[in-house]
Amino acid sequence: MEENIVLLCEDSMEGIFTGIYEAYALRIPHERIRIETEGEEDLRLFCTYRKVELDGDKAEKVIRTIRPLLGEKDYRTLCFALSAPAGEKAQAVYGMLVYALAHRTGRSALEHLTDDNIRRLLELSRGAENEFMHLRGFLRFQELEKRMLYAEIAPKNNVLPMLTLHFADRLPMENFIISDVGRNLYAIHPAGKEWFLMQGQETEGEVSAVLSEEETYYQELFRHFCHTISIEGRKNLKLQRNMLPLRFRSHMVEFAEN
Repeated sequence: MEENIVLLCEDSMEGIFTGIYEAYALRIPHERIRIETEGEEDLRLFCTYRKVELDGDKAEKVIRTIRPLLGEKDYRTLCFALSAPAGEKAQAVYGMLVYALAHRTGRSALEHLTDDNIRRLLELSRGAENEFMHLRGFLRFQELEKRMLYAEIAPKNNVLPMLTLHFADRLPMENFIISDVGRNLYAIHPAGKEWFLMQGQETEGEVSAVLSEEETYYQELFRHFCHTISIEGRKNLKLQRNMLPLRFRSHMVEFAEN
């Protein structure tokens, strides 16, 4: 019986792209290969599991191959899918790329909606991009004592890189940090320089303890404005939750009690 192989990758874009590189290097039918991220619980019978070590050079080679093939729009869709927490994202991306490389017709591979992998990739991407769009409007920067901007988010999807790219383009001359508190992941943007990601333990102490005096004043002013402008007779809590889901509010100034 022919051997089926499962490649276990790090749960990151670079890790999954490294797994895709190794899958093609095996030179066996793609139907006998599956790519999964570490931590997926369902073990498969009659499969050989192989751990794939992250290799930046191999990941970069995959990116250079698929980016011009897919185009920027489809590549963006793929990146959002890879930010999803779902384990099957690695196999969905791999399956889509196998189809795209085999059918270079000039049409978008993502139009092939009868393919299960492509359909799943689009579902994952849609959820991640919707959360990204929400956070672009709901993220609240706070000014710290040393005139550095700081913001916290707790997204379901790992959209911090996309979000940082967005704000780096709009605030190029500001020092700012965006913290993904659920993943202990920080995006650090020095003014006028390239931003980078850093992972580590949460900072000690409350952020409110190092807010600038002006920030404290304007936060209180903004909360007072939000509370006084509302009209009691027109309050619609259901509509509010549809427009602004509860899970985003814990890091928004206007919903803080103090």
